[in-house]
Amino acid sequence: MSDQQKRGSLSFPVILKEYVLPFLCPSSYPNLGIVMAGAFGLSFLLQMIWAELPEEKLFFSKTSLIGFSLITLFRLLALLLVYVLVTEHYKIGSHHTWGRNPGLGGYFLAFMVGAPVMMVSVGVHNLFIYMQLKMENPIPPQLYYYVTEEGSIYGLILKVIMVVVLPVLIEELFFRGLVYAVIPDKWWLRIPIPAILSTLFAVNRLELPVLLITGLLCSCVRYFTDNAICSCLTRFGFFCVRILLSKYLPTQDPAAVQNAMDYDRMTIYASIIGIVLGLVMIMVLLRQLRLLRYLQKNEDIRCETEEGKPLSIPLREHFHIDFVLGIAFLALCWIMS
Repeated sequence: MSDQQKRGSLSFPVILKEYVLPFLCPSSYPNLGIVMAGAFGLSFLLQMIWAELPEEKLFFSKTSLIGFSLITLFRLLALLLVYVLVTEHYKIGSHHTWGRNPGLGGYFLAFMVGAPVMMVSVGVHNLFIYMQLKMENPIPPQLYYYVTEEGSIYGLILKVIMVVVLPVLIEELFFRGLVYAVIPDKWWLRIPIPAILSTLFAVNRLELPVLLITGLLCSCVRYFTDNAICSCLTRFGFFCVRILLSKYLPTQDPAAVQNAMDYDRMTIYASIIGIVLGLVMIMVLLRQLRLLRYLQKNEDIRCETEEGKPLSIPLREHFHIDFVLGIAFLALCWIMS
């Protein structure tokens, strides 16, 4: 084809038809863009409503356990709504989102990973608070939090449900289920992307390092076991070990210290030891989980099963206007926080 013919073939109508309109129209495939646009768009809407809602007209404080539970519930329901709409519209099977059964050993190893994840995360949190105080930087704020404690059994039940159970189940189903399923089957995509998106969804500057570490390790568990329930068990193990080791590896409350001089040195030493031991334990456990994935892949090749096959989505289908909207809504969530 001559240069003149090539220039003629790239006329405005051709560019509009081949490039512009496909970018502006929704994709016929489930993709990362539509998931991000739905989740972060609804999250931004709820964030604006919550910020503009006058607290004097409410029968509770926004920083009470009831207020925290209410906004958390609406944000989780937004994720669940996007999950249901996308999976139903694009006919995504549960074996793509929930994954396959890794066996009792896989579930046990996933729960055990929660112990070193907790040790590393709490240690990093404590050292992060100490470094902020040492450099005389202001403690990063939290957008959603509670400062009041409920001493009744009903308050304890509400706290367990809204802080542990529902966030773990719905967030893992969405980020390590739906988001994981629509991403190409490459470890360097399926491990960091769900972790980064789940971290940014929290809009929590104070816990940013902790959330990222936890998200990355949960994504590793999801990738090696090919099961979203396993990543849920990792987070449940995190909370169980956190309670058991709270006396020996306490989580530093930033409100309890005014400067670096007030910081308990034993907490610093315990945090460093916890990080070192946690990293060693993580390497051992992930090695076992990696072997599990190797066995699963061999079983897929031998039996030619459909369970292990990922969704076939062309890479270009992820980059439509909805991807730009998802990035924009995510940025607005952080800017307006």
